[in-house]
Amino acid sequence: MNAISTRSRWVLVDHLNKDQPGLLSIGDVNFSGSSVRKNLDPLGRELLVERIRTVAETGKAIDDVVNHRGEDYRVLARPINSPMTDMVLAVLAIYVAAGDDLPPRPPIGALEWKISFNGHIETSWNDDLFAIYELDRTGESPTGDMNQWVSELISAEDRTRMKVTIDAAITSVNAERYLVPYRIITRFNSDSPGVKNLEVSGRVVTDEKRQGKWLRAITREVQEITPSPITPGFGDFQSSSLLRAVFELAVDQVLMAVDTSCWQTFMTSNTWHRFGIQSPRYGYLPHVIYPDDYRDFRDTVEAAQPYNRATVRLMHTDGQYRAYTVTASSGHDDHGSTDRYAVVRLSPVEAEEATVSSTG
Repeated sequence: MNAISTRSRWVLVDHLNKDQPGLLSIGDVNFSGSSVRKNLDPLGRELLVERIRTVAETGKAIDDVVNHRGEDYRVLARPINSPMTDMVLAVLAIYVAAGDDLPPRPPIGALEWKISFNGHIETSWNDDLFAIYELDRTGESPTGDMNQWVSELISAEDRTRMKVTIDAAITSVNAERYLVPYRIITRFNSDSPGVKNLEVSGRVVTDEKRQGKWLRAITREVQEITPSPITPGFGDFQSSSLLRAVFELAVDQVLMAVDTSCWQTFMTSNTWHRFGIQSPRYGYLPHVIYPDDYRDFRDTVEAAQPYNRATVRLMHTDGQYRAYTVTASSGHDDHGSTDRYAVVRLSPVEAEEATVSSTG
């Protein structure tokens, strides 16, 4: 049994799947959805397990003084609720000797997405999630959509893994819990951005009224990134890592990963900025492709055959459009259909007439 001392340590248990709660952490030790009872020490099982279950069922916090074998303990258990529907997503609990100070409560981020059948997503974060990202609350969430969150707030090396995992979870019908470690950019758009290691425990379920789906998740800071995520059918950690490695090798060309369902890029090679190409707002490629060239770009990427190519002009940071030869490749599913994701290669066309002004 891997039980460790739980005294004076915050214990976090997710209840995204009420029939199978998962232990996420005891203090700084990460458990990534393990059995609660098996990993708590005997006193922790005695004082916490039943109270955690009660809080998960009732949504009401507990703050008790309990005498156990002649010693008094203060026992707390509090719900972590979803920001839109107020559902209990997790329980945070602790016990200390009566009279002892509590250790600082770790911020536990909760987020909720309402996903309509037409693909529209409403997002909401709790206050702790804003605190984890070190952002001021300016609304329900700091980003307009998932792709903006991926492209602006997640570190480049983890964008593909997170994007593919969440897309697969939304389209899946098995409602399995996924756990994904990833790095974020904190204090985004400030003069002193930083990086943190996080892990998200999430689940997508069908709306109770059959009006779409809900994505609900618990996010917390972890000491280090675990070797691989737990994504049952939702993504391929090794493939996404390999794709990032390939992108880092791009020297004379620009590579980008494109979601053809919305025509957004969610990962680009470092050469994108070195060549001076304008960053598209929220990753939407129509913002940076010369309007007369956009149809050729789409046709080439949708065909996703490396021997198909087109010449497309892209907006640069100096206000000029410059031409690139575009080729694309995509995976295929078991039925031979082209995957929604494509890797696009852009090779600069070295000719003076390939440059036109953004006004012309």
